[in-house]
Amino acid sequence: MRRVFIIRKDLHLKPGKLAAMVGHCCEAYWTNLLKASLIKDNEFMTLPAKEQYGNGKIGPALYKHPLLFKLSEEAFNAGKDTFTTLAENSRKTVTVTTEIPKDVWNDYVNGIFTKTICECRNKNQLTKAENLAKEQNLVEGLDYGFINDKCLTDLTPENEDGTTTIGIWFKPLPDEIAQAISKKFPLYRDHETV
Repeated sequence: MRRVFIIRKDLHLKPGKLAAMVGHCCEAYWTNLLKASLIKDNEFMTLPAKEQYGNGKIGPALYKHPLLFKLSEEAFNAGKDTFTTLAENSRKTVTVTTEIPKDVWNDYVNGIFTKTICECRNKNQLTKAENLAKEQNLVEGLDYGFINDKCLTDLTPENEDGTTTIGIWFKPLPDEIAQAISKKFPLYRDHETV
């Protein structure tokens, strides 16, 4: 099993920003799994329905999990500040029971956490990565997803919501699927490495 991350090279990310963005990529799959489990439980949790983007606009909170984003967007469009979703305990702790595919558990969680960080030239090339994911029957928000920076520090907003798309993450994939995607992109190299 292997995780693949594809990061845009044209943004010339500083090392700290690059590390933070790859960290976001690593966390995205696992946090989406946990949030999906919260939605299945029988108690309620209140989440913010709106947030301020990097360009100063206010819009729906940009949750990575597709269902949470949909609920956030619906609540925002209805003029609400929050929305209620299902969670086991909304006080001091939350207990989450989630299902992890057996191959991910056996070959990744109990394996060596193999990761490949690739680069792409620009945002348009991330579309190429997304198309490769769809060819492998992967589902956005569950098997892969985009990482968007809120542009509060180094970057200038490119997207309508005031964010900039940095890269794309993939869940732990069987090596042959991971390689079918990653072989189309070079390994990420430092700007000064030629």
